[in-house]
Amino acid sequence: MTNTLEPPAAASQTYTALFNTALNFIDAQTQDPNLPSRMDFDRIRALCSPGFEHSWGHNYAVSLAPPLQGSHSVDGFISHLQKMLPNLDSWNTDVMDAIVDEARLRVILRMSLWMQVKGVGEGDAVENDILWVLDMDGDLEKLRVKKSMEFIDGLAAGRIKELMMRKM
Repeated sequence: MTNTLEPPAAASQTYTALFNTALNFIDAQTQDPNLPSRMDFDRIRALCSPGFEHSWGHNYAVSLAPPLQGSHSVDGFISHLQKMLPNLDSWNTDVMDAIVDEARLRVILRMSLWMQVKGVGEGDAVENDILWVLDMDGDLEKLRVKKSMEFIDGLAAGRIKELMMRKM
């Protein structure tokens, strides 16, 4: 993950805890070549509440993509990631902005997820412009993500799927 964002100097303890938990959740999905799976699923699990739910938006796009419909537990979310990873040479995330709502324990991130499909030429990574809404629970010492909604760029997702299907 490429991250140059920092909480504002005047940020409260709550703001900083929410901000850091959100970035840690995204960072847990960073490519790690030292792991057989290339992603630290145990770290993802540790950052999620027991009742964690993940879903995708936008509603119309999701209505056309059965694998993205409904909500998924942490195991369902990880299963989705495990299906994607074998088709990718690499992935990298650039977090560009964060909106922190202390009252609702919510963080909204805007980021670019650069995905390099296996077997596709170097430099042909697809940028998926993502908004990710993360709701937290717990105390400030141990915040966890309880609800996650990922809004993906439908055209970028279509291009990634097209490149993956071409390689199969």
